[in-house]
Amino acid sequence: MGFQMPIRSCSRRSPAVHALFAWGLLLSLTGCSNPLRTYPVSGKVVFDDGSPVRVGTIEFKSMDHQVQARGTIERDGSYHLTTFQENDGAVAGRHRVVVVQMIVVEDAPGIKVGKRGVVHPKFNSYSTSGLELEVVPGEPNNLVVTVTGIEGAPAKEDHDHSHE
Repeated sequence: MGFQMPIRSCSRRSPAVHALFAWGLLLSLTGCSNPLRTYPVSGKVVFDDGSPVRVGTIEFKSMDHQVQARGTIERDGSYHLTTFQENDGAVAGRHRVVVVQMIVVEDAPGIKVGKRGVVHPKFNSYSTSGLELEVVPGEPNNLVVTVTGIEGAPAKEDHDHSHE
């Protein structure tokens, strides 16, 4: 005769084990992996003369939580922040803010980059931007971010053809 493995019935497990399993399944199905609530945030990024920043990314870094919100700056300077899902906004509280522009000129012979519409590089780092804003629950959170242009160059231009 050969060796036989004892067979256990699942029905003998304690009710606590079944309850724990059910609770874990419920948590995984309801999406409780992210307890931080977000609030809609939109606004404009403008130069200190009031003209819009026409290209780039704006980022809000929460000073209380390890989370960032990000938005694309549109040609009219407007933005909408996204943290977890598109346009969901940012978590409540104080945030450090940066404005980042990517200007690539490598291997572009004969191309001279103008300074109009270019945000000063100090605004692309949380340690140097000096920008801080607060997201308030229940408020519109339509936030205007004001930056300076590179080397004080005038940012205003009626016919900006650099991104068309």
